[in-house]
Amino acid sequence: MLRQTLRNNAFFLVPYLIVLLCLIPFLLIYSKTEIHLWINHYYCPFSDFIFTYLTYLGDGLFIIIPAIILLFISLRHSVFILTAYLSTGLVTQILKRVFFHDIMRPSKVFHDHASLHMVEGIKMLSGRSFPSGHSTSAFAIFLCLALIIPNKKIKLIGFIIACLVAFSRIYLSQHFLIDTIAGSLIGIMGTLALYQLFYKDDRKWHQWTVLKLFCNYVPENKA
Repeated sequence: MLRQTLRNNAFFLVPYLIVLLCLIPFLLIYSKTEIHLWINHYYCPFSDFIFTYLTYLGDGLFIIIPAIILLFISLRHSVFILTAYLSTGLVTQILKRVFFHDIMRPSKVFHDHASLHMVEGIKMLSGRSFPSGHSTSAFAIFLCLALIIPNKKIKLIGFIIACLVAFSRIYLSQHFLIDTIAGSLIGIMGTLALYQLFYKDDRKWHQWTVLKLFCNYVPENKA
């Protein structure tokens, strides 16, 4: 089943693998601070505006929208995307708070770097930089949608949006590149593992929707 899943979602996973392989040499050659300063050098007012709001697609509140919509399509889809978001997010938070709690974010590392571009209105965080929670959530959510929706163009668009959300965390100086890569890996691997569990069989409740549940529990009117 895993092989078939990977094949069916090549329009999401293959571009991700290509980008990952292209970024690894930079991580090996340059330090995370050097990479961040180079990326931070490229900015403009339009990018400031776009990434300020795009980053919210990796926020916890965004999951409510697809989860509610999917309730009217398939209960299994809705439970799947919520479980993927919560479980991958939990892994990220454990890593942040237990194992890598002392890793600082760019705003703290570059606190005396006058040339670092900061976007006005963004509250800068200082600790628990690794891994990126927004990147984890973005890749988990949009991979879930890619797994559910068969359209290849949608899969590719989902990948692009997830990448942009992850990049927004670097652009806004909330994370380093390595933080977002680690977050994306957690989101993808966790989601793929859960997909194997949720879709390995076809139980009765998998076909339910919120409307079907409502109709089943509303008593019929008697004449």
